[in-house]
Amino acid sequence: MAETKYYQQDIDWHQLIDQEKAMHATRQNFLNCQSRVDLIRKALQNPGERVTALQILNYLTLKERQSLFDELIKLASVGNSDIELVRSAILSFDKIWLLDNIENHTESLLENGTDEEYRRLLELYIQIDDGLTQRLVMKALQQSDIQIQEAGEDFENYLKTNQ
Repeated sequence: MAETKYYQQDIDWHQLIDQEKAMHATRQNFLNCQSRVDLIRKALQNPGERVTALQILNYLTLKERQSLFDELIKLASVGNSDIELVRSAILSFDKIWLLDNIENHTESLLENGTDEEYRRLLELYIQIDDGLTQRLVMKALQQSDIQIQEAGEDFENYLKTNQ
């Protein structure tokens, strides 16, 4: 009986290796296609394809990843099951580049944003830079929407207690 179990595990192991090799070959073929960035952009909008798209981002050039930054910011501004992967993708950018670009990319989202967008972006910002977070806190506190103000207060308190 133990011999049969070992034999099955050996078969499973070799199948896993074969499938891993096939996946690497398929990924390389995909990375060689001309429309890879457009396909990833579309996949980021599909929850069933998003995880794969987020994982493949690591294989793109910096310029290609930067071209997808708006899509990543949109995904980071609302709660979704992949938000941690989205945040990781954003945090993989150089901090100086993020500080120079992120506010311009979030501005349009916040124009008609709710406390949801403010909270999700504050959660992201706090992982990037306290000064960046403080600027968004101040913007939230100046909004007429009480829930957005509360989000600002929550993060203002967080910054005060964690300095």
